[in-house]
Amino acid sequence: MSTLNASRHHNQEKSKVQADLAVTLLTGFLGSGKTTILRHALQHPEGLKIAAVVNDVGEIEVDAHLVAAETSNSLSLANGCVCCVLADDLSDQLEMLARSGDYDAVIIEASGVADPISVAQTIHGTNGCHLDGIVAVADSRSLEEQLGNHHTASLLHRQLQAAHLVVLSKIDLVNEDTRQATHDLVAEAAPGSRILSAESGQIDVKVLCGASDRGVSLTSSENFSNFNFVSTVINPAGPWDPIQLGNVLEQPGHQLLRAKGWFDDQHGSRYHLEVVGRRWSIEESSGGPFQALVLIGLDQIDVDTAAAALDRITKS
Repeated sequence: MSTLNASRHHNQEKSKVQADLAVTLLTGFLGSGKTTILRHALQHPEGLKIAAVVNDVGEIEVDAHLVAAETSNSLSLANGCVCCVLADDLSDQLEMLARSGDYDAVIIEASGVADPISVAQTIHGTNGCHLDGIVAVADSRSLEEQLGNHHTASLLHRQLQAAHLVVLSKIDLVNEDTRQATHDLVAEAAPGSRILSAESGQIDVKVLCGASDRGVSLTSSENFSNFNFVSTVINPAGPWDPIQLGNVLEQPGHQLLRAKGWFDDQHGSRYHLEVVGRRWSIEESSGGPFQALVLIGLDQIDVDTAAAALDRITKS
């Protein structure tokens, strides 16, 4: 029996004798739509008292700020992977939530580069908590490209194969052929997984929380290596003209995996930027909490090149 499967079996035995706090792990690659799903769950709790723990990449906590807008019951962990010291922080925070007795469930949004097996083991080792399920979010627009990239494929397979439930996100942004192709890719990568589709992050919270009762247990692959990435923060971000910024993002030169945050234009108006691979969006955001961006790439050259391109906008 694998370590994770042993954890699941142990949690089932524990649940028979004590009401531990149920913890759901939300995993998925950078920009897959985890935050949107978590925010929807917090907006529609269906009577559940839910606490959220958000693990961000980089020094600025973009996702944590977005989630905090939906609930006062949120905690954040920065700097990417939930491992080493951060694992201790996660365990401490979960124990605190369990001791409070105030919650029915916790949803952890792992960073897009975190190993779900390591996070699951941390949950398993935390007093007063049990793993209620692992939910992997797969971006319908990007999954084929990500699985075809040897840099990202191993982590994507790890996330999908660890999950009790796989949610295909952003299905409203692709056609029927792409939806079916994405479904087939998940079925091939993680045979036997339960697969659901979600538009705008809308998934029933009672399906999200408790996924392990409705899904399957798969033995994880061995000898997994942590995903290597580089991140940098631009602070302050701007002033940039949104149209000029969009033109830069349309150029084939940048190799960013992800970028997110807020920037100002020349008139002091604030905008929210989201970049997932070659796709990007810019929206006005009067409530943006800070003027900073986090850039994430496979290596230092990628993020430095992107940062330099943004710097040229400022100077133009």
